Amino acid sequence: MATNILVIIGNGLAANRVLEQLGENHPFSAIHVLSDEPVAHYNRIMLSPLLAGETTLNAITPHDKEWYQSRRISVYLKQNVERIDTLTQQVICSGGDHFAYDALILATGSRSFVPDIPGADATNVVGFRSLRDVDTMFERLPDIQHATVIGAGLLGVEAATGLRSHGIQVTLLHRNPVLMNRQMDATASALLEKELLNRGIDVRTGCTPLKLCSSNAPKLHINTIQFEQAERHIQQQLDTDLVVFATGIIANKELAESAGIRCGQGIQVDALMRTSHPHIYALGECCEFNGNTYGLVAPIWEQASILASQLHQQYQTDQQQRLSTADPLLSYQEREHLTKLKVSGVDIHSIGQFEADSSTEVLQLLDEHAGIYKKILLRDERIVGALCVGDVADSHWYYELMQQGDSVTALRPTLLFGQAYC
Repeated sequence: MATNILVIIGNGLAANRVLEQLGENHPFSAIHVLSDEPVAHYNRIMLSPLLAGETTLNAITPHDKEWYQSRRISVYLKQNVERIDTLTQQVICSGGDHFAYDALILATGSRSFVPDIPGADATNVVGFRSLRDVDTMFERLPDIQHATVIGAGLLGVEAATGLRSHGIQVTLLHRNPVLMNRQMDATASALLEKELLNRGIDVRTGCTPLKLCSSNAPKLHINTIQFEQAERHIQQQLDTDLVVFATGIIANKELAESAGIRCGQGIQVDALMRTSHPHIYALGECCEFNGNTYGLVAPIWEQASILASQLHQQYQTDQQQRLSTADPLLSYQEREHLTKLKVSGVDIHSIGQFEADSSTEVLQLLDEHAGIYKKILLRDERIVGALCVGDVADSHWYYELMQQGDSVTALRPTLLFGQAYC
């Protein structure tokens, strides 16, 4: 058994996936996980169903104490890491605890981006990234009649539908005229907007928030939002009791920066998830690879698999055994991933390119009455993107065809109808 110690800062999806990939036979004598949250790891992917009341915290907590014990993992909750001493290879926490490491993983995640507008620091303004955010919304539900969600990307739409399921009035404000504009086109947006309106959500696109206003400034409690509607170039006001920002994320890179680790938008890593400092790795929403940062699960899963493989090979104690049994190291590569909207009764999957350009050909099917829209983009007879609304049964098949990169010429006549017809 090795005498190496692995320390992981962070206890979110990325950290948990690395632990799962390392398995019981990992090369470390002990693994210390440092979390600033008060609860054990939970599946952040399921925060939207949790907000909607469709699941429970226990149901989205994947591992019990025995699971951690069998893998020599100790989890330290409410640990605010103050700094990393790269010379002595120690992590120092604000409470005075020190954790020595032989290998260190930074899985510090991200936080909600909140625009720099007046009133954004009020007590009834929250993000939608953590259990703490969901708990705050639940605590305020009995006292609110109206909530405003700013930002209609994936998280914004999920937050709006989750809040609406509790019977309160919800307004969804989005700066772009197209909902989920990073994942779909105007046609798909119109179908989604129709569904949201049917659920009683007030959808307003082309709107830019200007100011969050309070009638009791000392308490910093917002009760109105001033915003500008782009089409009319007029300012409007909206009364509200809760504001949820879903306007993007910022990588938590400050801890790494203060330790002298190279950072850009996030903590910069190579294809083996190594940072600029020896024995220090990073992955997930806090990291940056080739100028890209991450907010989807699929690339983080791949990064975790690569990092676990790297750790197994680099920290075995028997050098000869390592050289004789190790497989060639995997390396991370950028590729397109399938994006899903997690709202009950609304099926939207988006893959790769969804807007046509001069080099692409479009195949599409639209049934507005049924709420079904399928769009496939081809370049040189190969799929480069697909968008499915209402009927997502074949989205994974389209994704496989896109990854394979083979010609779909023979499938063209029935491609939109799905694999069963091809």
